[in-house]
Amino acid sequence: MGESRHEEYFNSVYESTVKSVSRFVVSKCGNFEDAQDIIQNVYTRFFKRITDKGHEDIESPEAFLINIAKYECRTYFSGKKKSEKLSLFSDYTEEEMTAIEREMSTPKEKLDDLLCNKLVAKQIFEDIMKSDELTGQIFYLHFACDMKLEDVAQALDIKLSTVKNRLYRTIEKQKKKYKF
Repeated sequence: MGESRHEEYFNSVYESTVKSVSRFVVSKCGNFEDAQDIIQNVYTRFFKRITDKGHEDIESPEAFLINIAKYECRTYFSGKKKSEKLSLFSDYTEEEMTAIEREMSTPKEKLDDLLCNKLVAKQIFEDIMKSDELTGQIFYLHFACDMKLEDVAQALDIKLSTVKNRLYRTIEKQKKKYKF
């Protein structure tokens, strides 16, 4: 009975905080595979904490999770060598999977068309990540995390014009490549 209550609380907090926690972690990471690992660690630690000690004393779940994320980032990167080559993100994020599930539950498109579109979107994202990691971070923060371009620039500590140029040039390149 108590386990179900913890799961309900966790799911509610996850839904309301995953975007902000993802934004924070992605802005601190060098690539998306690391970000994905850290985000998973954050929510795993959070779930363990609420099942072990409850959640009544947590005033702001988002602030609590950001603090866990800060710790996880420090811990995660302290174990990495500076010269170690980090691999690139190649799978869908939790947010993208949620969006796919939501889209699949709406009767607007045929399932075949939807799957085809998602596969093309995944391929485009992988192409972007292979060519330029910073551009991949810009795309992820803007499209997956729904951040405004100004916020993306601030999170990545780059000029707004750089964000816009990389975003728009890459979109045009992908349009030509996939003949949209």
